[in-house]
Amino acid sequence: MTTDPVLDTPPASLKPTAASAVEEEPTFMLGSPMAIVDGVSFSSGDNWTNWANTLSATPERLFYPNTLEDLQVIIREATENKKKVRCVGNGHSWSGTAVTQDYMVSINNMSKIDMPVKGEDGGWTVTIEMGVEVKELDEFLRKHDPPLALASNVMPTDIRYGGILTMGCHGAGLDSRSVSDTLTEITIVNAYGELHIYSEADDSEAFNIACINLGLLGIVYNATLKLTPMSQYRLRAIDSYEPLASYFQGGSEGGLKLKELVLSNDSTEILYWPHDKFLQTDKNKHFWLKQWKRTQDPAESHVLEKYKDQAPTVDHPAFAAFKVGEVVKEIPDTLHFDVTGEGEGTGETKLFDASAAFKLLPDFSNFVECFNELLEKNYEFSTSQFPERIMTCLEVRFVRASRKLMSFFYDAQADEEEAVYCVINVLGARDTPGFVEYSQDVLAGWIDKYNAKPHWAKLWEQIPGVIPSLRREYKDRLAVLNRVRKTQDPFDMFVNDTWRPLLEERKD
Repeated sequence: MTTDPVLDTPPASLKPTAASAVEEEPTFMLGSPMAIVDGVSFSSGDNWTNWANTLSATPERLFYPNTLEDLQVIIREATENKKKVRCVGNGHSWSGTAVTQDYMVSINNMSKIDMPVKGEDGGWTVTIEMGVEVKELDEFLRKHDPPLALASNVMPTDIRYGGILTMGCHGAGLDSRSVSDTLTEITIVNAYGELHIYSEADDSEAFNIACINLGLLGIVYNATLKLTPMSQYRLRAIDSYEPLASYFQGGSEGGLKLKELVLSNDSTEILYWPHDKFLQTDKNKHFWLKQWKRTQDPAESHVLEKYKDQAPTVDHPAFAAFKVGEVVKEIPDTLHFDVTGEGEGTGETKLFDASAAFKLLPDFSNFVECFNELLEKNYEFSTSQFPERIMTCLEVRFVRASRKLMSFFYDAQADEEEAVYCVINVLGARDTPGFVEYSQDVLAGWIDKYNAKPHWAKLWEQIPGVIPSLRREYKDRLAVLNRVRKTQDPFDMFVNDTWRPLLEERKD
């Protein structure tokens, strides 16, 4: 081992530029000099905060690897010094999954994208390192011949795939499930510093766990995802502002109408804010409905022309970009849309996000019941916090059950029943008084009443009674996770305070 003298400046990739200063707030507050151990840059005692500025940590070392060999050096250092290791990208998680006081690893410099490969079955795949951002992969695949895309994806464009895949993140695609469900192979550096390649053919159980591994098997190096040729279809985006009464009158009637709508679309999303006008207390009686449908129609290049005569019907500044109407776009252009009107990740409003999913009854009546209850609770909370509250919002997507064991919308009968889950997000501005307590009580009610499971990347650690509930509901799946994990990390190198209570082998 060799340790080089400290550096006066951070690596070039961490230096702010005119472009990066506008596009993204820095996640790392660099104050100490940089040092190098066997070619790997690190800082000591610097503060880290997540994107929403709701979490912070001061790890002993912040590492900035560039290569696979760098990852192995970090594992060696952690072994020699008996340190824990957690990875972080742009910090878009609200749970403490990345938090550590030992060694934190920034994956942001590891952003290699291999050329897509066409398989013998005619399908396309691409292998990427975990520091790749959504927008980077979108643009890379768009320039390929033929142009390619992920069939479904998360909506923000400044999230890195390391977080998306390890935490089981999803889009709004009904049949696309989670992004992790598109994986064909994933490579992880384990606690021995060894490279372990997981695939369905080699070990289906271990591969299933590796697809949503929560960062507990090691440092994910790269992953291979299935792609769709963009020429096969485009998406018609349809935006409308609908009366709540048309879908949420209660009982099976409203549920069946909503079910028909959801099953007829490739993607469906609902957005709702509690007040009819910004900074007014009148109760909102409408919701925003977003639909995506496959089409062979050509994409429209002048999107603004399509909407130019449609006045905004939402006067909340965070939704000022929303317009009523429809337009045909290429897949990535449709999946990602700007809520703030200022570009992803650049808005002034930093959010809390609590999210959970539960399985819908055949007539969707349990979702209609849940959403009506939530409308009342959200209005009461937002009105009681007025005028201190900045924003609350409800957001819903519909997805078929994931096939990955650690997904929060996994279903053992996913193939047989083709179960549909709703994923509900309760959003609030970071400075909204009492939001965390309010949202976590809401999710606790869903867990009790609808057997909901919280999104691993969102707020969930403060939900009353959440650990016993998760241990009970994930019992068999946690046993599989632990069995696979112990072969790769018998020292618990990658376990932090967020995951330790779930992984402890005890009787509840």
